[in-house]
Amino acid sequence: MSKLKLYVWEGFAPSYSGGLAFALAESKEEAKKLIIEEHYDPEEWGDSYEYEVDKKVAFAVSGGG
Repeated sequence: MSKLKLYVWEGFAPSYSGGLAFALAESKEEAKKLIIEEHYDPEEWGDSYEYEVDKKVAFAVSGGG
């Protein structure tokens, strides 16, 4: 089994404001598939970030307008 990575999308499925999606998976394609199964396939995914799971990481998205 490959190492898992954390995949994060900021600006996911925007409406009034962008959402946030994340998945732990072996590849970006697998991460997207998992998110689609849990939520749905949006027209816009937003910006994506990829992190090794063996490193400390923090990620935040502020809300508001």
